Amino acid sequence: MKAKIYVDESAVPKYFKARPLPYALKDKVEMELERLEKEGQIQQVEFSDWAAPIVPVVKENGSIRICGDYKVTVNAVSKLDNYPIPKTEDLYATLGGGQEYTKLDLNQAYQQIELDEDSKRYVTINTHKGLFRYNRLPYGVASSPGIFQRTLENVVQGIANVLVRVDDDILITGKTREEHLNTLSEVFV
Repeated sequence: MKAKIYVDESAVPKYFKARPLPYALKDKVEMELERLEKEGQIQQVEFSDWAAPIVPVVKENGSIRICGDYKVTVNAVSKLDNYPIPKTEDLYATLGGGQEYTKLDLNQAYQQIELDEDSKRYVTINTHKGLFRYNRLPYGVASSPGIFQRTLENVVQGIANVLVRVDDDILITGKTREEHLNTLSEVFV
């Protein structure tokens, strides 16, 4: 499955220069860019009509998540994916009565979903190291949560006692240990 970002056809491309980085974050941002490029999540490009500055987010463990500031570019002209995100009540209804639980924390969850070729041009980021285009669904795009939720719900569709949470988690339960382990096994298949 590939994610698509729907942009108004009459939209004028927006290009923003890279913002200055605090010196304390420069090395960490460079390391994260290198990692993302090595993994094929981003690729350096020479030119782009669309470019968003980056917002480095420092995570609890001290690492950096690079987000494009897409509110100034693609978010302003794209159609929001309004796929429903589960509420706390949904969590209780789906997982209530379970005796054992598993939480699968998906590392860089959004970026496990490939972007379709046409959408890649909208998610170029402008950094102090040049332009990089995402090959996978990035954080910061307004439709990313809805796209992620729909995609993962389609993957686990038909499996009882499973809930996908937009915060990168898949929650699994069972009324008995055997039921829990069977459901867990079904999710991994």
